[in-house]
Amino acid sequence: MTQKVAIVSDSTFDLPDDLIERLKITVAPLHVLGGGKDYLDRIDITIEEANRLMLEGNVRLTTAAASAADFLGAMEKAQQIAPSLVVLSISPVISATYNSAKTAIELLEGDADVSLFETRTVTASQGLLAEHLAELALRGADKAEVCSAAERLIDRVRMVVTTQTAAYTKQGGRYSQEEGGRETDDGNPVFRVWEKGWREIDRAPNRAASLERLIELMKADLEALGYQPGDKLRVAVDHVVCEDDAQALKRRVEEVFNPSELGIWQMAPTAAAHLGPGTIGIAYLHEGAPT
Repeated sequence: MTQKVAIVSDSTFDLPDDLIERLKITVAPLHVLGGGKDYLDRIDITIEEANRLMLEGNVRLTTAAASAADFLGAMEKAQQIAPSLVVLSISPVISATYNSAKTAIELLEGDADVSLFETRTVTASQGLLAEHLAELALRGADKAEVCSAAERLIDRVRMVVTTQTAAYTKQGGRYSQEEGGRETDDGNPVFRVWEKGWREIDRAPNRAASLERLIELMKADLEALGYQPGDKLRVAVDHVVCEDDAQALKRRVEEVFNPSELGIWQMAPTAAAHLGPGTIGIAYLHEGAPT
């Protein structure tokens, strides 16, 4: 079957590399900066290398937007897969990456058939969206069908995370706090991932309590989305070098929700740099009732 549409995403999304390759998703790399070097995300630096720099090398990583040239190269590569493109990018209020994607579309030669979506999220929640759309594309869906799915599902994906400290998020410039939040740094912050970055919504007294708070928030979100047991629910536990906690949280998610798909992913450097080692979260996409 000839593929009619290809998926392009900026590298702020989280998906395992083997899955990206199998789903034929083309990635426009952001830049990871640290130790005086500028790395292209997923090209010049891997997740494992970024974690090693943070943990062993005591290097403070920062990030910079994908350029128009970065996006143009990704789009031209994707055009070798399919004639039409659906491009996913984080919000322009969090990064210039989205505007780089818009510029790249204008630079594409010929009568390019491209649709650009602002996902209003990042990391594993954007990864779940990209995964779903890429699966549709592989099954032969046309661009109109993929765009329709994107429009419907962008409002049905959520992510909550907890970290061991708010220091990384505050230094990264994408931190906000709900009104009435704590000013102190005691306890474990709990964040909602949203279009402007990381919004602190709670502070748990310890790690175990913060992980259980993620489950409670997921329950509330799914209830608001109209989730019913048996609905299609795609879930990823995403983490930065805390595999044991990720395994435990996966078991808890399975016990409480029994999702149709559940995986453990590692958080890519572009988000890990702003959240820090020990970060763990749950991303969930409610696809709706089974058909």
